[in-house]
Amino acid sequence: MTSIQRALDGDDELIVVDSASQNGSAIERIATEAGARYLRAPLPGVNRARNVGWRAATHQLIAYVDDDVVVDASWADAFARSAQTHPSVAFMTGRLGALNEAAHGGVAVKDDAHAATLTRMSRGDIGHGANLLVRAGALDKIGGWDESLGAGARFMSAPEADLYDRLFLAGYEGRYEPSARAWHEQWRSSRELVRLDWRYGFGNGARLAKLVRTDRERAARVASEAAWGWGVQRLAAPLRDRNKTEVVRVVARLAGTGAGFGRGLCSRVRHGHYVKRSKRPEKP
Repeated sequence: MTSIQRALDGDDELIVVDSASQNGSAIERIATEAGARYLRAPLPGVNRARNVGWRAATHQLIAYVDDDVVVDASWADAFARSAQTHPSVAFMTGRLGALNEAAHGGVAVKDDAHAATLTRMSRGDIGHGANLLVRAGALDKIGGWDESLGAGARFMSAPEADLYDRLFLAGYEGRYEPSARAWHEQWRSSRELVRLDWRYGFGNGARLAKLVRTDRERAARVASEAAWGWGVQRLAAPLRDRNKTEVVRVVARLAGTGAGFGRGLCSRVRHGHYVKRSKRPEKP
C-alpha cells in the first residue's frame, strides 16, 4: 500500500476492493488510513473484486495491482504517459519482477526490458493482472472480467489471459510497457507451488475450452503453447537435472490443463463469459 501511495498524485483515485474476506474491518481500517476508497465484494473471487473496482471508478484508465505486489515510484506516471502516447491501445501490461529472485519459482514474473505491441497473434506470456492497465471503455464493451475465472472462482486461474483473448476478439490491441515497473512477492512453499501449477493449468484449460468456441485460430496457438512451451520445453531441464519438484510441477500443470479443458467444455458460454451456475431447485 505504501508503494502505491508514493506512486499516485492528487488527481488519482485509489480503490481497495475486499474480496469477501473474514477480516473486512481490518482491511477497511488500513485502506481508510491510506486514503483509499474501500469497497467490499459480496462473494470471493479476484475477478468479482476487479469488476467491483472498475465499475465504481471515476476515471477512464483503470490500473490493477495485487496485494502482494510493490510498485515503483514512477509506476502510475509510466502507465499514464504510455496511455497518452498510444491512445488506440486498450490495455497495457507492466513489467513485473521478483522481490526475491532465489524464491520466486517462476510465479507471476514478466521481467522483459523491451516494449512490445500485443495483438491477437501474440504468443506466450504477455503480462499479468497483478500489474495491468485497462481502459474502462474497453472493459465495458466486453462486459468486464469473467467472474468464473481466477482465484476464488470455479476455474481458479487464467483471469487476465481470458481478458486479453476477449479484448483481441473485440478488435483491440495491447502493449507491454516495461517502464511501468512492479515486483511480486512469492510466499508459497514448494508443495504449495505444485498445487498452484495445477490451478494454473486448470484455469488455462477452461480458457482454452472457451476459445475453441469463440476464437478457434487463437485456440490453436494457446493449445500449442500449453503442450509445448509449458510442457515439453519446460520439462526438459528438470528431467536433465533430476529435479523432482520441478517435474511434478510441470506434470501438475499439464494434468490441470486437461481437467480444466474438460470442465470448460461442459460449461455454457454466453457473450464471451462462462454462464454462472444456477442453484438446483430443491426437491419437493
